[in-house]
Amino acid sequence: MYAKEEKFLQQVVKQAYKHIIQKHTFEVSAKGEKDLVTTLDLATETFIIEQLKKHFPNDYVVSEEFHSTSQLQGRCWVIDPIDGTLSFANNIRDWCIQMAFVHNGAVQASVIFIPTSKELYFASNQGAFCNGKPIHVQSNVEPENALFYMGNVNVKYKNMNTCACMFQQKLSEQIMRTRNLGSAGCEFALVAHGKAHGYILFADNVWDYLPGMFLCEKAGGVSLHTTMLHNPIHISLANQELANLVQKLITESEKIYKNNKK
Repeated sequence: MYAKEEKFLQQVVKQAYKHIIQKHTFEVSAKGEKDLVTTLDLATETFIIEQLKKHFPNDYVVSEEFHSTSQLQGRCWVIDPIDGTLSFANNIRDWCIQMAFVHNGAVQASVIFIPTSKELYFASNQGAFCNGKPIHVQSNVEPENALFYMGNVNVKYKNMNTCACMFQQKLSEQIMRTRNLGSAGCEFALVAHGKAHGYILFADNVWDYLPGMFLCEKAGGVSLHTTMLHNPIHISLANQELANLVQKLITESEKIYKNNKK
């Protein structure tokens, strides 16, 4: 039903890397509190939107750099031109280009392209794939053997760091280890590919979580959209047991935090 859109997603991220990122140097500038942007973030997003307008001129766009305040509606494309800009700017390998196609509020396809490892992750209603081969979460993992990735707390989530630290400590006592790459797309991809077992995103930007969570769902994972101190967080997990554990520990951490504030 969405064959044209699926083909476009997989082609345009490769084209953006080849024609923009590979061919140009970049400059870095500040973007808000504890954030930065490069000229290639802007150029890559511009290129993708230009291609979209050629092939799907009537569709909507939600994107990190130029359409961050737009809303999902109708036929809509979600774009994160470089996810993991800090890593990219410092020549660290953990960054990606990610996109999702959303129709009437439901994700229909998504892509995460990691140029440094030459991995193209793609998901549709037919399943989840890496470089064309089917992938699946490691659904039989026990909590004590689980590897989790955790993002930094969004700077807009004021006064949540203490509670998040409590939660991470509790989680670390229950699982094998936690890690942080600094790229939501790369970390969601690890869960989908069965190389990690959970990823927790302490943020609420659709370009950060929609592509990866859809990929994980189509790889057999469990999605958990929840809150911590009323701030939305988005989580992908390898199985329901891990989802139950995470929600339990969030609730416990919130209770302790609120009691300490009294």
